[in-house]
Amino acid sequence: LSAPIKLAKRGKADVMVRKTTGQTLVGRGTYGRQSWNGQTVTVFGCSGFLGRYVVARLARQGTKVIIPYRGLYEYVRHLRPTGDLGMIVPMEFDIRNPKQIEECVRYSDAVINLIGRNYETKNFNFDQVHVEGAQRIAEISREAGVSRLIHMSSINARTNAHSDVLVSKAFGEQRVRETFPGANIVRSATMYGYEDELLNNIGKFKHFYMTINNAQQKLRPVCVSDVAHAIDIIRDNEETVGQTYELYNQKEYSRKDVVELVQFLIHEKVWQVNVPPKMLRLAAQIADILPFHYTSQHEVDLMSIDDVPTASNPSIQTFADLGIEPHTLELAAL
Repeated sequence: LSAPIKLAKRGKADVMVRKTTGQTLVGRGTYGRQSWNGQTVTVFGCSGFLGRYVVARLARQGTKVIIPYRGLYEYVRHLRPTGDLGMIVPMEFDIRNPKQIEECVRYSDAVINLIGRNYETKNFNFDQVHVEGAQRIAEISREAGVSRLIHMSSINARTNAHSDVLVSKAFGEQRVRETFPGANIVRSATMYGYEDELLNNIGKFKHFYMTINNAQQKLRPVCVSDVAHAIDIIRDNEETVGQTYELYNQKEYSRKDVVELVQFLIHEKVWQVNVPPKMLRLAAQIADILPFHYTSQHEVDLMSIDDVPTASNPSIQTFADLGIEPHTLELAAL
């Protein structure tokens, strides 16, 4: 005798109605990675530091994820195993090509834009990436009927910032808001994690770690997995439409504090060398001429800018509004 077949009934949790478009999304199959929850999300900037955590989180919930990439397929190949067969879909695109962007968002109900750079290249400057590119994605997403757009920015993005990176990101936020009124803006402080450029660089260059201003830069380091968690909640919760979020550590550290923490964790001396800002900026300008990226003057500029949350603005929400208790740096640094 064959065993009786057990039928799984769908519940209210399997149905989502998008607030902005009225689109109804119904899950199929069992729950989790080996199912489809009815949602399709395009993640621009998926090959970056934050991108892999966002894609992995979406995929294990049964979300179909479109991962646009520029250049070699090898840049996104590692993302394929994060989801079930056919649920991670790579698509080649160029941010200057509207037709390719439209193909990437055509069947998606949500778009997450994580594209960002701290240095310019011969192919792209900051305005092309942070302003024009962000506006183009927002405009095409709106025209394609996308319900939700989440745009990643920086907690220090200001139109009067002393950094071309942050100024362009601030103008990018404005363009996105104008083009896609219901978009969410997510501003993150300096992120740390397994592949970061904060803790890893201190350990990598422990014999000659260069700082400026005696490493007194103020940081609010936040775990990359917490930021990915926040983005996932924002995308899934229709009550968050149009909100702006700033994600940062409640505790403030100086860069020197972080260096001392790394020194304690690796049980080795980190030789910190304080360099005059103008001298280091000049050296970075020279290094930026080389064929491969090592550093740039823009990254030196960022070393002197503190992580400063927006003060006394009730419209700006944080981790607490999403019900997330972020990791502490001391416990998650390893």
